[in-house]
Amino acid sequence: MIKLYTGLGSGNSYKAELLLHLLAVSYTPVPVSIPKGEHLDPAFLRLTPFGQIPVLVDGDAVFTDSQAILCYLARAYGGAMANRWLPIEPGQIAAVMRWLSFAANEIQNGPTMARAAKLLRWAVDYDRAVASSYRSLRLMDRHLAGRDWLATGAASIADIACYPYLLLASEGGIDTTPFSAVTAWMRRLESLPGFWPMPRIPNLPPVPLVPYERLAD
Repeated sequence: MIKLYTGLGSGNSYKAELLLHLLAVSYTPVPVSIPKGEHLDPAFLRLTPFGQIPVLVDGDAVFTDSQAILCYLARAYGGAMANRWLPIEPGQIAAVMRWLSFAANEIQNGPTMARAAKLLRWAVDYDRAVASSYRSLRLMDRHLAGRDWLATGAASIADIACYPYLLLASEGGIDTTPFSAVTAWMRRLESLPGFWPMPRIPNLPPVPLVPYERLAD
């Protein structure tokens, strides 16, 4: 039985859980509360010295980092659909990896950091995170114009990696609604068989959206 150490409100944990649901793979979630400091518990740090969620345990094997976990699950449990979720054709795998990098960099430094500033009160440059968010959303919107998925002709782990923190973008004051290709892509992903909606943190205070026009080209 797979165990997934996860946390409420963690977009990175949700990536792994979403793919597990899409692949119809049974797993046991193990909640880890970052606000309570449970990620610093010695038992957890023995699993991952990084002290980060998610962590996936499959038998004796332990996998950390959400992007790495997506790659593992796609190949280990994708079955006949493995090449769809993580293709092995050189050009396609390069395209998937490009968007995994986008999720770990542009989205991380944009919507994820804007949300961390508002939700977790992290000491980050909020205005810079907002500007980065809208630059990234413009890029994605242009890329998705006339195509359904980010990397290939079908949904892949590239789409799973980029989706969660755009779903949560409004919690950081980022407005995704002006980006019609991005919002249509999100609806397509949400229509996939087996899609599992992200559990949301209840009773969060509303965050005013920063108008996109203020930072437009």
